[in-house]
Amino acid sequence: MQSIKIIANEKRDRGLSYANEVKQFLHGRGYESEIIQPCEQIRSLFCVVLGGDGTMLRVAHYAAIYDTPMIGINLGNLGFLTDVDRSNGLTALSNVLAGKHINEKRIMLESEFGTDEIIPLPQRLSLNEACIGNPGRLGEYSIYVNEQYMVTMRADAIIVSTPTGSTAYSLAAGGPILAPGGQMVAITPVCPHSLSARPLVVGTNDTVRVVAKQSSVVRIDGHRKGNVLSGESIFVKTSMHRATILKTTQTNFYATLRKKKLL
Repeated sequence: MQSIKIIANEKRDRGLSYANEVKQFLHGRGYESEIIQPCEQIRSLFCVVLGGDGTMLRVAHYAAIYDTPMIGINLGNLGFLTDVDRSNGLTALSNVLAGKHINEKRIMLESEFGTDEIIPLPQRLSLNEACIGNPGRLGEYSIYVNEQYMVTMRADAIIVSTPTGSTAYSLAAGGPILAPGGQMVAITPVCPHSLSARPLVVGTNDTVRVVAKQSSVVRIDGHRKGNVLSGESIFVKTSMHRATILKTTQTNFYATLRKKKLL
């Protein structure tokens, strides 16, 4: 039997009751399934993610490496990455098993930065953004694109985000909204100490280097992954790995923006 992995947010699915319901549903259709935590052993036909966008982000870091598709069933608030809510979850799975779905390929970023320890690739991949800085404390950052000097900014932090991440932290910092399938990367300063500082947009073939003029924290999709010292750099480029998100419903990105009151 072909294997399907199930990953649930236990805060949203108390006692894993819905995860076990999904497991029984898949077993009844001849598929072996296993309820696991996000981990490197995520190679499977596809994985079912029960939670919200945060859960999808955590799973994507591992699933992308093995090109394992993900379908998200939302157990929380309206999200951008999940496909359907809980009440329509089993119907969506039936459609996936019948081949009635589309594959959305989302670009991911890969970061390299100085640290005392080796950070595994899944922890350096970001579906939303890489952020360097110390929120709440002003710093100075020089930005290079393909090793060409662009600008030096004074800000709390610098965010480098994908189109997927453009509706997350980058948006809150005043960055542009990018279409999910766009081939662009946004560079957004957090609380810049200048009226002329503006977000920047570069291509997916470009490599961004941010030089911190003071010790700074590196966060990948919101989680602290390491530090850079004064004068050290974080390199951010588009990864060869992509997140594959299964969709069984007609999605309208702009309708979702309106529902979330972002437009």
